[in-house]
Amino acid sequence: MKQKLKSTHKQYKKKNGKQLYKQFDQVKEREKEIEKKSYLEALSNTLNIPGDVVAGAPLLMATGKHQINLENYKSIIEYNGNLIKIQTKMCKICIEGKNLNIDYFTDEEMRISGIIHSIHYI
Repeated sequence: MKQKLKSTHKQYKKKNGKQLYKQFDQVKEREKEIEKKSYLEALSNTLNIPGDVVAGAPLLMATGKHQINLENYKSIIEYNGNLIKIQTKMCKICIEGKNLNIDYFTDEEMRISGIIHSIHYI
């Protein structure tokens, strides 16, 4: 008499939850990142534009220690006279100083003035 064998794959998958395919998902995410970077590199090379601009990296231009122009930011996280924290697409920027003031801001850029002691990328 022949006996039918049942696959235990579904039971194993259910028992181990998300851990079973975690490595495969991580590999796929890495491949997507590499593909995205290579696409952006090819685009920047074709258009003769710096890669940072194409990728939407924050552009920060400091004029002495009294003024900063910042482009490509998402939101203002914290703002007071001694500290300004800004969220960008890639990181957070923390500007420390005295008498800091946001002179103006639009959807894409802002100007910060005051006595700037330090700029940190978090």
